[in-house]
Amino acid sequence: MTTNVLDLVAYKNGEYKPLGEIGPSILDFGFIHCDATYDVMPVYNGKAFCYERHLQRFKNSAARYGLVIPDVDPLEIIKELAKRNPIDNAFVWFIIWRGFPPSGNPRDLENCPVNFAMYIKPSYPIASTPLVRLYLDKQTNRVNDDYYGQEYKNMAWIDLTLSQRNTPAGFDTTVLVDVDGFVTEGPGFNVGIVKDGVIKTADKNVLKGITMSVVEDIAKENNITFKRMPITQQMFLSADEVFITSSSGGVTPTTVTGEITNLLVSQYKDKKEQYGTLL
Repeated sequence: MTTNVLDLVAYKNGEYKPLGEIGPSILDFGFIHCDATYDVMPVYNGKAFCYERHLQRFKNSAARYGLVIPDVDPLEIIKELAKRNPIDNAFVWFIIWRGFPPSGNPRDLENCPVNFAMYIKPSYPIASTPLVRLYLDKQTNRVNDDYYGQEYKNMAWIDLTLSQRNTPAGFDTTVLVDVDGFVTEGPGFNVGIVKDGVIKTADKNVLKGITMSVVEDIAKENNITFKRMPITQQMFLSADEVFITSSSGGVTPTTVTGEITNLLVSQYKDKKEQYGTLL
């Protein structure tokens, strides 16, 4: 298989072509106005992980932004992509974005074509170290739910990117606060804390991550209390354990780790098989 990611075979608007050829035009509203949405689903050992959950979130996000998904079978496309790009552990991306109208008028939304693409590529870890070193960024605010709702996936990562760029040396990545000073999430991951045997994660101004929903399942199965609630900076800094969850890393321990995190990491491995859809 090729080592150049741009040569991987991808899907766009009914055609299979090199990944490097499926991107948007610089005129597309998906590019210049961020009028787009996406989802990213892991593939473990030939199985699509939490396929239905990811697909439903993608559909919800597309509906939120008024982007109509074409009448296709995403699972069949994933199977074809997996066949053409044999990658054991990978990401599958679903992307939909608004193009540009023949008029060129930026307000002529009704006549814009909608582009739909999918591709598969290798997954990459969040950090190079086994235990992620998190920096709590008290200056960069996470975009508030009142703007467009963080439960819907969007391409607007400017707050996350600014925070990541400001991460000091000695840390792997960053965690942002919201306008009220509550701890939210980081670039591409949710944050969970453990205090006195209870798992807590932010309830507002964060993406409702699929991996965190799996953590909630594991907690329920093990009679561990799981709460979605405001997380103060003091709660974060005094936590017994801190872990992060993402499609790229599953459940990933940080430098503040312990028994419950170890349990989540271990049982998440079992969920890869249990929640997998064979391709």
